[in-house]
Amino acid sequence: MGSDLFALSALAQELNAALSGARIDKIQQPETDELRFFMRSGGKNVCLVASCNANVPRLHLTDSRKQSPMTAPNLCMLLRKYLINASVDSIGVYNSDRIIYIKINAKTEMRDDASFYLFVEIMNRYSNIVFTDENLIILDAVKHLPLDSAREHIVVRGIKYSPVAQPKISYLNDYFSIFDSYNGNNLKKFILDNISGFSGATVTELLTRASIDENVNELSADMLEKLQNEIECFRSHSDLTPCIINGNVYPTVYRSLAEGADILKFNTMSEAYDALNTNIDNEIRNKVRLKGISNRAKRLHARVEKNIQIDLEHLKECEAMDKFRIFGELIVSNIYKLNRGDTELECTNYYDNTIVKIPLDAKLSPSKNSAAYYNKYNKLKRTKEFAEKKLVDDNNLLSYVCSIEDEIASLPYGASIKPIEDELSALGGGIKKSSKNKVRKEQAEPPYVYLVDGFYIYRGKNNLQNEEITFKLASSCDIWMHLKNDHGAHTVIITEGREVPDKVIKIASEITASTKQASSNVDYTARRNVKRQPNGHPGQVIYENYKTVLATPDSHSEYLIKS
Repeated sequence: MGSDLFALSALAQELNAALSGARIDKIQQPETDELRFFMRSGGKNVCLVASCNANVPRLHLTDSRKQSPMTAPNLCMLLRKYLINASVDSIGVYNSDRIIYIKINAKTEMRDDASFYLFVEIMNRYSNIVFTDENLIILDAVKHLPLDSAREHIVVRGIKYSPVAQPKISYLNDYFSIFDSYNGNNLKKFILDNISGFSGATVTELLTRASIDENVNELSADMLEKLQNEIECFRSHSDLTPCIINGNVYPTVYRSLAEGADILKFNTMSEAYDALNTNIDNEIRNKVRLKGISNRAKRLHARVEKNIQIDLEHLKECEAMDKFRIFGELIVSNIYKLNRGDTELECTNYYDNTIVKIPLDAKLSPSKNSAAYYNKYNKLKRTKEFAEKKLVDDNNLLSYVCSIEDEIASLPYGASIKPIEDELSALGGGIKKSSKNKVRKEQAEPPYVYLVDGFYIYRGKNNLQNEEITFKLASSCDIWMHLKNDHGAHTVIITEGREVPDKVIKIASEITASTKQASSNVDYTARRNVKRQPNGHPGQVIYENYKTVLATPDSHSEYLIKS
């Protein structure tokens, strides 16, 4: 979200008009740094999201929804205590800075009138959300900033809320006299250094509209009048056209940025911020959310690869085992030539008619030297059998871990990570978390379900679901699909004994390939031709009598049945 006070002032003005008098029905805190207020305003339900995430701080109305945590955080419980059924009094800019206040009228436990304030500081990594009473005494905040000699802005329960004093003159206040001290050089830099509230892009736009070169040496009276008129126009928000230009929200179309740029216009500032920030916020939070299990999967991947390398080294050591067997045979065949104390036997290898020299242990008898070579051979033979089996198992495990990594990479925001955590825990990829403090049990997510021309199509979200839909949900005559020679979801078309049209096959194959970036080959066959891989892991199968189709990735959300 942009930190330009011009944009925030327009947003605050818009929210004040839209939410003044709105009743708060519900409060959520889906993220540690995000609050959502569900209100009734103008006869309709609206949701106001306030976030102090360092990457995407924001405050706007939204149509998006998030799942509440199983246990409400302390701040959320405090807000519910004081603000449920309260009404919004006003919304505006506070302290002529990038802080938007929300004044809320409520009732105390004794039914007395009371007012509370919510301050949303939109300052990138310094962003915060602070809740105070009517005397601005801090009741709680998302981020607590304790007393520190190096910190001017202190946020602690029980002290008065006091933001950092703004050293510059805000464009919302009386700033006109500041231009008397301009002595040339760079006007854009002068404005940014002395007047708060404008970003560099906004100052460039002001100078463009006033037809003033930023490197002007002297401001004439006419120039100053034009510049002040443009600033006043911005301050009064008389030309609001909320838009997104080059990935940033602006309250109006900036002429200095418009040429050659893609401009998306919106009816309100909230719509513009919602369109820009909701997806970005989801992507950022999803990366953070998946970082833990992603690292666990990577560590498990590395461990399995190391085990495979050890298996290969053991097999390489076993390549010489036949030599030890031959040595044992040759010693027995030439035992009449040997005496105790001999250190070497030189004889003809009757397998290839070559002369070989066989080292002997002088401390052992000839027969025991032969037995020692046979023992080495048998030991390496057993090692080879074990290493070959273990190599197969480790390669299967590596393929399974790779499929989990693919699941993590394609996991959408909001999807449960518990099935993947369970898979990793079962493989030893981390300690399973204790569930003794959970308030309610998390329900298992259903697979994706589609309805295409009367045929139900199921697609798994993870290996456990792949196992479920393939071997428990599907019957023998249903159609089963999977990416050819690649990791991916299992897809099942429920036929109910009917012949499946080519259109349904095509759509189901595109759904199967939807996690890929390019067209992929998809195998499909009757479910009865699919079997679990021997000694395999959940979702690992072998199949036969299949056909292959080239599919273009398409999630086909138009056929998706909302769960």
